Amino acid sequence: MEKKSELLIRLYMVVGAFALVAVVIFYRVVKVNVFEGDKWRKKGNVHVKWKPIEADRGDIYAMDGSPLATSQPFFEIRMDLKVIKDNLFNGKLDSLAFKLNKMFPAGKSKEQWKSYLRSNRGKKNAYCLIAKDLTIAQKETVSNFPILRKSKYKGGAMVDRYFKRRKPFRELASRTIGVDRENADKIGLEGYFDKFLKGANEKRLMKYIKPDWIPVYDPSEFTPQSGDDVYTTIDIDIQDIAHTELESALVQYQAKAGSVIVMEVATGAIRAITNLSADGKGNYRESYNHAIGRLSEPGSTFKLATALALMDDGYAQLDTKVDLNKGRMKFYDQTMHDSEWHGIETADLRKAFEISSNVGIANLANQHYNKAGGNTKFLRTLNKFGLLDPTGIELIGERTPFVKDPIKDKKKWSGTTIPWMAHGYELMYTPLQMLNLYNTVANDGKMMKPYLVSKIMQGDKVIENFPPKVIKKKIASANAIKGAQDLLEGVVIRGTGRKLQSEHFDFAGKTGTTRINYANKDEEKKYNASFAGYFPANNPKYSMMVVVYDPQGKFYGGTVAGPVFRNVVEKVHNLKLDLNKAINQGGELIAAANLPKRRIGYKKDFEKVFEHVGIEYNNKSKSNWVAVDPFDNKMLIDKKSIKKSEVPDVRGMGARDAVYVLENLGLLVELEGQGQVKKQSIRPGAKATEQKIKIYLD
Repeated sequence: MEKKSELLIRLYMVVGAFALVAVVIFYRVVKVNVFEGDKWRKKGNVHVKWKPIEADRGDIYAMDGSPLATSQPFFEIRMDLKVIKDNLFNGKLDSLAFKLNKMFPAGKSKEQWKSYLRSNRGKKNAYCLIAKDLTIAQKETVSNFPILRKSKYKGGAMVDRYFKRRKPFRELASRTIGVDRENADKIGLEGYFDKFLKGANEKRLMKYIKPDWIPVYDPSEFTPQSGDDVYTTIDIDIQDIAHTELESALVQYQAKAGSVIVMEVATGAIRAITNLSADGKGNYRESYNHAIGRLSEPGSTFKLATALALMDDGYAQLDTKVDLNKGRMKFYDQTMHDSEWHGIETADLRKAFEISSNVGIANLANQHYNKAGGNTKFLRTLNKFGLLDPTGIELIGERTPFVKDPIKDKKKWSGTTIPWMAHGYELMYTPLQMLNLYNTVANDGKMMKPYLVSKIMQGDKVIENFPPKVIKKKIASANAIKGAQDLLEGVVIRGTGRKLQSEHFDFAGKTGTTRINYANKDEEKKYNASFAGYFPANNPKYSMMVVVYDPQGKFYGGTVAGPVFRNVVEKVHNLKLDLNKAINQGGELIAAANLPKRRIGYKKDFEKVFEHVGIEYNNKSKSNWVAVDPFDNKMLIDKKSIKKSEVPDVRGMGARDAVYVLENLGLLVELEGQGQVKKQSIRPGAKATEQKIKIYLD
């Protein structure tokens, strides 16, 4: 009995001891997690954190698959010096240091490399930096150096991949493509479609070993899902043409900025969108998207909306008479002038529109809309035309049109508001919003939503399609639309755009010249020049808006913006509409039928060929490497920029020229096929670092 009691006492003591320990442990757990949780979590987070893994961001492509924005891979190589055996390290250290010095001569000497590696081995550094910002070719070279070529468990090599965003076509549509910047707002397509482009949201456990955060596990074990690819509607050839022509005009007139947008009439697809601003150093950059973000008074390009409203509301026809009063008329307490003295007392709507008479258009609008109920009717008609709302294009930052409302803005409304609105003042639009009206007129009254992206893909799988979208099936009557089309054709045939005509093709449009500081009478006058229209005039394929902001010297829309429009039309016709097969009035093929297509190569070779076969050409370039295009019944020789530090675009070159250019940049060239270069393995604009490049010929 005594022994049993003694055993029970011992058992109770043991159980009690365990219970006491359990209570202490429970108390400590509660204390650490509840009362001191924040304190210890903060300390833990100082040295160990879950950090996001940078996935391969999706690419942005032009409609033909040319990359507009791509993530170029770079590599960082480190060494776990703890895993390397002494005999391997000591036996190959000299060779490794020699190779590293030869690979990176601007860095450490051979002896400095040896000292650096010994020192880090002594510190048992498991994440010793060898090199970073390596290209694929450089990574492959370094990975085959002594010691490093062994497996990661013997040679200690650890390779981490990361990406840098590149735009192979540099400034072309740069602002529209946008920017993917760390710790900054994303803009353009990069921002709007970021959720698709950025890839899967995954994290990797990292520990802090001064001075770096290093992975707890091998970086190569993590391969986050890449982002989706965005395919745009941009035609890179049209984009290049629009950019070049706009830049040339901005330089010629020392303008502050400019914008060109080309839209496909039937679908609303944006084929080109270029926005250039002066950088203060004599250059022009894509620093702001004027096409969607800059509101300004449109001036005479808005007269299309007024004329269309008058015809659709039944107040006027093309032959309706209107008093021009020789180009000067007083509306209430303000006097309006036409841009030039013409001496015409009376004309019809057609004539008033063609000569861009401010007085004529304003007078008609004043008669019918500047009365009780008329001002609200005018606003309702503008709303019917889609002119009170933004277009909804897939870009962050599109501004809403500014249009006065006679009821909501009663204090700002006056007796002069309607006549001034009628010729494009006291209201504001972006270039894209004005273009959408012209595109709708070209499309027989059917309004399409302007769009920039056609589809999103993950590899070969289509994630989402963006087909053309109809906003309004008919914005006006068929007679009114036909009348508007006749007016726009008349401007180019007989009116302010007549000097822009070509005998080989036609287009329709309207000039615009806007005084931008008319409220400040004492200031030197400043203007915006514009031209909006579509081409060809019959069965139009494309519509286009050109705006040149604050040109110096000349400022009329027909003089400054009109030639940009015409030059783009000429080149796009030759490139896309097969003008080479156009037939003249006599039924014979024009001379351009025998001109070759676009080519790239050595200028002297082209000159010899053209002279030998009797093809006329216009040489606009002093450089050796050029692009040649059929242009106005002759071949145009223009510059082809090749930079020493970048992989050039050799597509369109013959094999001999392409190999010569690439090898002179230190690249190792491999050929496949025969003929001209159709594709290249390294994207244009990538850094040229003596890597291998394969070119495919067709």
